[in-house]
Amino acid sequence: MVDSQQGKGYRVLSMFDRLMDGQGINKKQEALTHQVGEKTIQRDIDEIRTYLEKAKLDYHLQYVRTEKVYKLMHTKNNRLSKEQVLVIVKILIASKALVKSDIGEIVNQLLSRVADDQLLLNEKIVYEDIHQNKSLLSLIWGISTAIQKRKVITIDYLQEGEAIPTTKILKPLAVIFSTHYFYLIGDNQDTTTVYRMDRIQHFCEMAIHFEFPSVHPLQVEDANDLTHIRLLYKGRSPQIVYSRFPTAHLVSQNNHEYVFEAEVLEYGVKEWLLSQGADMEVLEPIELREEIIETLQAMQQNYRYI
Repeated sequence: MVDSQQGKGYRVLSMFDRLMDGQGINKKQEALTHQVGEKTIQRDIDEIRTYLEKAKLDYHLQYVRTEKVYKLMHTKNNRLSKEQVLVIVKILIASKALVKSDIGEIVNQLLSRVADDQLLLNEKIVYEDIHQNKSLLSLIWGISTAIQKRKVITIDYLQEGEAIPTTKILKPLAVIFSTHYFYLIGDNQDTTTVYRMDRIQHFCEMAIHFEFPSVHPLQVEDANDLTHIRLLYKGRSPQIVYSRFPTAHLVSQNNHEYVFEAEVLEYGVKEWLLSQGADMEVLEPIELREEIIETLQAMQQNYRYI
């Protein structure tokens, strides 16, 4: 059998590509596929092993006797364990942050890194997204890249209740995640504003650089949509406040009454506070306190005639 250089190059690259993809190489099967001898395939495998050593990659070739294949193994123990994968998958599913197709692809990629486990496979069964089938992966990556490059962007933003998006020119400062949604924090004419990313219809990176603020945008207290709140919690588990507002700090405590302060995104805050019932009281800002009072009065009217 003639082993041309062109044929050898394709064969070695094909095996290397599949090895990097986590697949195994069976010497006998490769010989049949490429119509060469098993000794030729063994030489190819030895060349791949030599390349890995010289390139100082964190992989080595190992023969798995139970499967009768060669596989790439990490030299360093930097692979995720099945326990770590399970935790990551649960967090992703609970977040409802992405459309079902994106979550499914990410979960499949994570599961492919560990041995099949029924406990892990069960995690793929139930997931309901809230983003109306709009993928955000490319948008998040694109805007994050613009932030890193300090480039001004334009976005077409669809406000809630509006039918036509508005074009805005922004200095993108940060992409964050909070309660089911990704948000873009941007500087719009020296006003820091928060935009829900699933409402961005289109974005474009401009050839204009900007200086990043000396104070991190998440620390800006006068941001348009970052609200300083002061809460009185009267329930049994103050941990619930930290769960919803990780940056909250305890100001004072008197028996089972806890006063907290936090800088929060305004989206969804009122709804969450109302969901806590009599355990939660808003002390500041006054505007939010009055909004909640009005909502409670309207709710009382709903149950007036029963």
